[in-house]
Amino acid sequence: MSNLIPGNHKHLTLEDRQFIEQSLNSQLSFREIAKYLCKDPSTISKEVLRHRIVNT
Repeated sequence: MSNLIPGNHKHLTLEDRQFIEQSLNSQLSFREIAKYLCKDPSTISKEVLRHRIVNT
């Protein structure tokens, strides 16, 4: 949805969250993900920390 289009959408969409998951699996940094989604890197890191599921 975002695709480098500046905007003031406050919430992350399902597509944004799926992109974050795929990007983390591809070893991208929070900074790189944030740049693509036009968000602050801290937004991405907080999202990951809040919704992380650890497989044991």
